[in-house]
Amino acid sequence: MPLGPVARIGDGTAHGNPLAPGPPSKDVFIGGQPAWLGCPPEALAAVMKAIADAAESIAKAAAANVAAKGTPGAAAAEANLAKAIADGIAAVAAAMANTGASIHACAIIKLLIPDGPGIVTTGSTTVRFNDKPACRVGDVIQEVTSVNSIASGLPTVIVGG
Repeated sequence: MPLGPVARIGDGTAHGNPLAPGPPSKDVFIGGQPAWLGCPPEALAAVMKAIADAAESIAKAAAANVAAKGTPGAAAAEANLAKAIADGIAAVAAAMANTGASIHACAIIKLLIPDGPGIVTTGSTTVRFNDKPACRVGDVIQEVTSVNSIASGLPTVIVGG
């Protein structure tokens, strides 16, 4: 049974920036800070499907972009790739927003694309706040274009499961 210190808004992530903006729990405060809320398992499938669909669309557009280099269609292929990336990020962000989980905004940028918003996908299966999984140090944050994790929490409150 995984366990770890409970995570709250403002606690650190592996990418360096704190968990924010949320929203965190409006009525569960731990150590004076609102609890961070994970993605309910029943909502996770839609998020993972959006990620897979976006990755497939971007991969196809990237392949077409490479194939079009040096041809009259190069500019259109490049524009199509940019659109596929923007559309994919928007679709994943919308799927994450529909879960009710706290949303972390990661500011890390890789290859001109920000990691973007993310939600905790491995929260506690036995402890829930506001009908959402409690989050702990070590839990995975699935971001739109990357994976992150919770790096710090309140060490005096341990959440299991």
